[in-house]
Amino acid sequence: MHFTLKEENYVVVENGSWRIKAGIGVSDTNQSPSVIISTEVAKQAESDFDKQNENLGQQEISSTSDNSGPNSPDNTTQKVTVKEPIYICGSQLRELKESNNSIVTTFPIQRGVIVNWEALEALWRHIILKELNIKRARNECPVLVTVPNSWTKEHFERIAHIFFETFNAPGLYIANQALMTLYGIGCLSGLVVDVGYGKTEITPILDCSVQYHAAITIPIGGQDFDDYFLSLLLSDTQFLMEYGETPDIEIARILKESDNICEVLPDVNFIEDKPDRIEIEFNGRKVTIGPERFQVVEPIFDPLLTKKEGILSLPEAIYQTIYHCEPDKRNILWENIAFTGGSSLFKGI
Repeated sequence: MHFTLKEENYVVVENGSWRIKAGIGVSDTNQSPSVIISTEVAKQAESDFDKQNENLGQQEISSTSDNSGPNSPDNTTQKVTVKEPIYICGSQLRELKESNNSIVTTFPIQRGVIVNWEALEALWRHIILKELNIKRARNECPVLVTVPNSWTKEHFERIAHIFFETFNAPGLYIANQALMTLYGIGCLSGLVVDVGYGKTEITPILDCSVQYHAAITIPIGGQDFDDYFLSLLLSDTQFLMEYGETPDIEIARILKESDNICEVLPDVNFIEDKPDRIEIEFNGRKVTIGPERFQVVEPIFDPLLTKKEGILSLPEAIYQTIYHCEPDKRNILWENIAFTGGSSLFKGI
C-alpha cells in the first residue's frame, strides 16, 4: 500500500490503568488529546451475530458442502453464526450503566498490568475505528503507542500483531511513557515520577536512554488515594450527618478530583493557616469537609496506611532510584524531576 507520511495522520495512543488518551495529528504538540476514554469495559452476554455484517475487522466464516466440488451446482456457501463476547465501552457503557446498575465491568489494565487482552483490543478498536473514524481498509495513519516500564517484548509483539493485523496500521512505534514525558518538556535527561491510578513509576533517563535497572515502581496510586479518602470520610461524623447517607468510592473520587478541595501541605503546622472546614455543594446537598482533605495522598508518603508492608515511600523510592545511577549523573537527575500522571495534579504535591 502506498501512502505518504504526514504529521496530521499520526495517531498517538497513551495507555493507562484508568484512562486511555488518544489523538490524531502531531503538528501541534500542545493540543489536548481528542479522545479521553475510561478503560472500563463491560462484556455483553454472549449472543449470536452474523460476522459478515461486522465492519471492524471480523472475518466471515463459511462452510462448503463436503459432497460437492468447486464447480458443482449443488455447491452452497452457508453463513455460520458464531457466539462471541461483545465488549462495550465509552459513552455506550455510560448509558448502559445508567439504565442497569447491576452490569459487571472490568478494567483490562490493572496497576499497569494487562489482565484482559480481548477487552483492551476492543478499547483500541473503539478508539481507532469509531472515535478517530479511521477506515481500516484504507488506513494511512501510523500509530505511536506509549507503554509503561513493566511491559515486555512479548507485550510489544502482541501490540504489533493487533495494530497491523486488526487495524491495518501502515506503521507502529512503541515508546516508553517516561521518555515521552521528558521529550514533552524539552529535556533529554531527568527523573520522571508518574503518579498514575494504579501505581507510581520513578524512571531515570540519561541522554534519552531509559535506565531500566534503576527504575522503581510503587504499587500505590490514585486508586489507593480514593480508598483512603473514603475511609477518612467515613470517620468524619459531621460529614456523614450532613450528607445523610453512607458515601461510596465514587463520591470520594469525585471530591478528590474537584478543584480547590484537596491539597498537599508541606508540614502539619501549615494546617493552622487553613480553615477548619470548607463548605461545598455536591449532588444538590451542602456538606463540609474537614482536615481530611489534606491527607488524601498520605499513602504515597506512608504506605502502611494502605496496609501494604515492605513498600518504599515516594521520597525513599526517588532517593534509591537516583542512588542506583552513575555518581556523576546524579546531580542532573536531582535538577530535572518531572511529575506527571493524573494523580500528580494535587495542589502542593
